[in-house]
Amino acid sequence: MRDIPLRILIERLEDLITAQQKLASLILFVEDQKVELSVPTTIDMLYAHMEMLELVSEVISSFQDISDSYIREYAVMLTAEALSWIGFMLPYLEASSPIFIEHLSVVPKIKSIVSFIERFGSEVDFLSSEEILKTIDAISKTIMYQLFVAKRSYEAMS
Repeated sequence: MRDIPLRILIERLEDLITAQQKLASLILFVEDQKVELSVPTTIDMLYAHMEMLELVSEVISSFQDISDSYIREYAVMLTAEALSWIGFMLPYLEASSPIFIEHLSVVPKIKSIVSFIERFGSEVDFLSSEEILKTIDAISKTIMYQLFVAKRSYEAMS
């Protein structure tokens, strides 16, 4: 993904955030009724989260290359928002899926990254961004492994 322009990465991240907002609105709109997502839909949503994590990593990787302070600040804000949506939606998706994210301490890691980004904003330096990228990579690998196992189990049961 390294060769994709930042503008396109940001646009795709915005699209995925909008999808998360729509899902959250749907869940909140029918609060009186329990909304159950099917397992395939939940798995698809988790793959969307994986794509968001990948895009966030790419945008964070490009922080140092962004010369325009407005674009840099917007990119920082957008990555924090994307991570916040992931952290917000994962527990709900877990309830409808065959994987157990809660016990993997993924959400607290996401919250700590968001807190760090919000605290330092566009002042995130290279070393900090490298540490954030390592944590995001570990989160991605954890979720991806759980998805792989869940998908295999679901296919075996079908």
